Amino acid sequence: MERDLPYIREPLANKISNLSRQFSGLKTYKSSDLLPSSWISVAWYPIYRIPMGPTLRDLDSCFLTYHSLATPSKNISDGHPGLLGTSRSRKVNDDPSHLLCLRIFGLASYKFRESIWTNGIQQASSLSKAAKDFLHQLKVRHPDFDFFITHSS
Repeated sequence: MERDLPYIREPLANKISNLSRQFSGLKTYKSSDLLPSSWISVAWYPIYRIPMGPTLRDLDSCFLTYHSLATPSKNISDGHPGLLGTSRSRKVNDDPSHLLCLRIFGLASYKFRESIWTNGIQQASSLSKAAKDFLHQLKVRHPDFDFFITHSS
């Protein structure tokens, strides 16, 4: 629920590191210890483009993605509203401490040019509605979501 402008915010990795130093008990928790309603949102802003070129000049879209932090239920199917892909975690390098599972269940965007996104328009629209419904259900006013919605075209 940050209220600072994005460019003055502490980077996410630093924020997590500082919180884990401040509250050492956080290091003992697993995603299965979180409530199913636990979530995080990440704002994605372009900083610079690699490689730089004329074909990339219109790719300045910004996104706000919503992710569940809790371990998904094994009963959740791929067709579950708001979830992309499977709900199972993948092991990286066969090391169980490196689990990946932060599926997007909601999205907001601005500077989104539909002419560039030929295949994802319907999915983006569905995820935008899911984010709005999710925040409404929680009775949460999320400053970043408000910004993205008021600045979307």
